[in-house]
Amino acid sequence: MYLSPTLILLFSVVSLAQKVTELYPCLTKENNLRMDCKYEVSSPSPNPVCNFTQDSKLMGSTDPSAQPDSTFKNRVNVSLTGSSMCRLYLTGLSDDKAYNYICMISQSGKSTNMSRTVGKRDLQTCSAISVLFQAVPTMLLCVMSFPLLLELSV
Repeated sequence: MYLSPTLILLFSVVSLAQKVTELYPCLTKENNLRMDCKYEVSSPSPNPVCNFTQDSKLMGSTDPSAQPDSTFKNRVNVSLTGSSMCRLYLTGLSDDKAYNYICMISQSGKSTNMSRTVGKRDLQTCSAISVLFQAVPTMLLCVMSFPLLLELSV
């Protein structure tokens, strides 16, 4: 008797959580770093704030009052694009070693982040096909579950 309300309450709390779902780096044709940070937030307003750091140094932010580290001045652009995505552009990507990049999304006093270690030699070129490969597992899951959903509706 109490199981249904408990489950409904639990799922409503889980759906209010925010999280970074994916951090995808790639190399532009100009040999610059582009990193897409996909996220889910509890509500569309107020707009979330997106920060990118490299080895604990602030690279850039969508918060105009944030002060990036001097090594990234005039080399970084961070913007919110589309729905639920933050994008970083970094010019002058170093060849020498891999760095740890962190995307942090903050909204209404709560924050979530995801990190990824990126080296220039390991990056794929940014293209539509790389975005397609990125979405293949999700599309495959949808295609494979479609017959199951048809069976349930009959």
